[in-house]
Amino acid sequence: MLAAHGGEAPGGDARGVSRFPFSAAHAQAIRVVAGWMEEAGLSTGCDEFGNLIGIRPGRGDGPAIILGSHMDTVPCGGIFDGALGVVAGVEVAAALHESGRRLHHALAVVGFADEEGHQFGVGTLASRCVTGGIPRERSALLRGRDGRTLAESLAAFAPGLPRCAFPERAAAYLELHIEQGPVLARSGRRVPAVSTITGIARTAVVLEGESNHAGTTPMTDRRDALVGAADVILAVRALARAAGAPAVGTVGALSVSPGASNVVPGRVDLSIEFRTIDGVRLRNLCAGMEAEIQQVGQNRGLSYHIGDWDLRDPVPMNEGVQRAIAQAIRDAGCEPFAMPSGAGHDAMNLAPHMPSGMVFVPSAGGFSHSPREWTDWEDAALGAGVLARTVVLLDEAGR
Repeated sequence: MLAAHGGEAPGGDARGVSRFPFSAAHAQAIRVVAGWMEEAGLSTGCDEFGNLIGIRPGRGDGPAIILGSHMDTVPCGGIFDGALGVVAGVEVAAALHESGRRLHHALAVVGFADEEGHQFGVGTLASRCVTGGIPRERSALLRGRDGRTLAESLAAFAPGLPRCAFPERAAAYLELHIEQGPVLARSGRRVPAVSTITGIARTAVVLEGESNHAGTTPMTDRRDALVGAADVILAVRALARAAGAPAVGTVGALSVSPGASNVVPGRVDLSIEFRTIDGVRLRNLCAGMEAEIQQVGQNRGLSYHIGDWDLRDPVPMNEGVQRAIAQAIRDAGCEPFAMPSGAGHDAMNLAPHMPSGMVFVPSAGGFSHSPREWTDWEDAALGAGVLARTVVLLDEAGR
């Protein structure tokens, strides 16, 4: 089982999967999946960025239909995030192989090496490298948690497969993924197409006041950076709620200095993230947040620094691919519908370069990035069936 590779977290915590890019667990997982790919009639290899690629030639010489997702996990993550899309892609190839059906297009199945961004701090790193979003020269500058640069990690990575290249021409990219939230499960529906992948804006903020003795400094004389941070956190929540669903705002990291119980905090570093499927609204959230931070600084007597926003616009999925997915859902006996993705995915990087689409299946209880992550096997099989049918429909339409 794929989850066995990386199944024990650092420190002996066996409650989730911790499979980080270019680790021994990643190399083992690649070898396992490559074996499944070979059984499914795919020729396998790894590209220069550590991505596992399996290819089955088509009857013609046209571009490939690519199925994929990612192989890595967050620390103590679940067994479905990313892995489901890779395994389902192999299952589609296996079904075609066993039936003796050869597509007009080539079929490629890809397991991206680094999507979560845990190791190098850059989300969807591997697919961004493939599409040129991360220039090659930056690989010598990105440094991972183990101290090695991306270039050094790639040079040392030896999964034991031959070198191959990502398909140069693609007719479509398809990705099956768990929703990672509660919306689909609550709807009572089981399998939608993804309409848009959310835009994401992130920044880092520093608030500085004055450290002083917690027992002798009167409340009226304090320049407490943590109190200012509390105002900022509440402002993030208020702005996101005012923007309306599906906009969300999060402060996920907070560092207080000097961090002693008897000292008034003099400095706080915090992260701010907004997500929404409306690019204009996303920029308005960033501008509104900057105004709120300025007001907090004035009200609390604090200086502040707002880092540059790392802003990625929402990415709509291809309408033609969405129609094919909708037909595949209908052919599976379900009512077709579409929903946005609140999480980022590799498809957002492929979409500007090739027609792309995604299929969602429910996350039980809305849990993901957690050992509690679960998708019923019946839903996983339904999603894989929709994926396979979509491949056939796109292949027939593209002849």
